[in-house]
Amino acid sequence: MQTDKCISFYLKNGMVKGHFCRLTRSITNALENHQYPNKIKAILAEMTAMSQCFTMDIKGESQATMQLMGTSPVKLALTNSLDSQSFRCCATFDQNFNVDIKNLSLPKIFGQGGKLVFTVDFEKQHYQTIVELNAHSLQECFQHYFTQSQQIQTIVLICSDVKNNETESAAFLLQRMPAASNSQEEENDDLWHEISCFSATIKPYELLSTGPEMEKLLDLVFKDLQPVVSRETNLSFRCTCSKEKIMNILKSFEAAENQDESTEIICEYCHSKYVIDKNEIDP
Repeated sequence: MQTDKCISFYLKNGMVKGHFCRLTRSITNALENHQYPNKIKAILAEMTAMSQCFTMDIKGESQATMQLMGTSPVKLALTNSLDSQSFRCCATFDQNFNVDIKNLSLPKIFGQGGKLVFTVDFEKQHYQTIVELNAHSLQECFQHYFTQSQQIQTIVLICSDVKNNETESAAFLLQRMPAASNSQEEENDDLWHEISCFSATIKPYELLSTGPEMEKLLDLVFKDLQPVVSRETNLSFRCTCSKEKIMNILKSFEAAENQDESTEIICEYCHSKYVIDKNEIDP
């Protein structure tokens, strides 16, 4: 059963569109080399699943970056979708912070003035949105964003589970499509109420790998609304770091000629180590 994937679907002949992402092995691979607290792993896993839902409507090559930025104890949580089929993620936090963050809300985890920044680059276009971290959870944060910023009726479900060094997450997104007429608008009102009731019955464990197959869950919950899957994308963890890229960065530093005989660089995404000898860098 393929669980590391994102699917797009429609309900009731296109009156509602949705995206459903479930990550297991891929997100575990992305985080296994990091000594992050479980709470940070859960945040990164949920961000990555939600980011994939955001980009499923983009056709062609794209790159998306979702960041939670703060001051303390967590300064940065970042997930980078490289091409709609692969991703990488990392975090920066105060390791000397002596309070357990397990039960803290997002504003307390990222400190005063925390923000969510989502950036997408595709076809020479640049799109960015910034959301204040005022909500308790990531799910509430995105629900507020769609309600207040996009003013699109949206249902957001996000969950994760971290245990025994394994991580998994899921994101489920439903959006009401614009009506073509006033009569259809009334029909859509009734349909959206029905969908909201059905969605409320979905349990977190059903969204994760402990639940039914993704397409099966759609049929179980929305069978009477004729769910149709329109797109499916398999996902994996992939880092694009390389010794050549590291050397090019070092060459761009004005003080490169003053560096030590050798420099050790550790990739924040995959923890790969690169030792660059000074003689390998052109003067």
